[in-house]
Amino acid sequence: MAVMQIARAGILGGASVLANGIGWQQAVDFLRDNLELSAGIHLNVVEGRAISAAPEVRILTDRDGLFPGLSTLLKRWMLRPFAVSRAVEIEWRAQIERLMRVGVWLRHADSHQHLHAFPPAYGCAVRLCQEYGIPALRHPSEKGTWPIRRKSALALQSSLAISQRVTRRTGLRHNDNFLGFRRVGAYGVTELIEDLRRIPYGLTEIALHPSMKDGVPYPKLNGDLERKTLLDDSLPGRIKGLGIELITWSTILQ
Repeated sequence: MAVMQIARAGILGGASVLANGIGWQQAVDFLRDNLELSAGIHLNVVEGRAISAAPEVRILTDRDGLFPGLSTLLKRWMLRPFAVSRAVEIEWRAQIERLMRVGVWLRHADSHQHLHAFPPAYGCAVRLCQEYGIPALRHPSEKGTWPIRRKSALALQSSLAISQRVTRRTGLRHNDNFLGFRRVGAYGVTELIEDLRRIPYGLTEIALHPSMKDGVPYPKLNGDLERKTLLDDSLPGRIKGLGIELITWSTILQ
């Protein structure tokens, strides 16, 4: 509902869909009716249940059939790299195909908790984007992170840097700059304008998590704050005043 409100206000460039999320069908219906938005796949093997019934995917889940979280996944990936890599590719393929089967035209890809920055996952994401004709892939590297998230930010930046070095030219488009890691779920108007003033020249992607209530669906994220920020009547004019043009992946890829 929050994403729909923001899209109708004309300030949202695109939305990424969790194909294994409980609201995926509602998201799909909205995107098919609003083709001006860039639809993306939010690749996920961190949270929720697997879509694929392939036995290989069981290595990614616990006994209850749920993905156990990022840290457990990475430990399993280190211990059994080939089996986990195969399972991730099978599950991500199933997620992409679920959205494509129901008529969603995917223009970009990213991943839950930025998993695709991890080198083996990055190579998998690139291959699938190339295979399925998804022309853009997020690069989640944000500069100037807060001390409280500095270690995780450095790990993310290092992983992405290694991924880019070991991967040949992909032919995929990607953002030059990124916002949304250090202030995840905490963007008020003042904070958003402050960060936008500092971005370097180029294409910047801002990841936001709007919701109708703070702490839902994630306890630590203030989704309603971000929803109200994006619906603030002053925001478009203030962004324009910074010399920033709001665009979508679909516009860039034309």
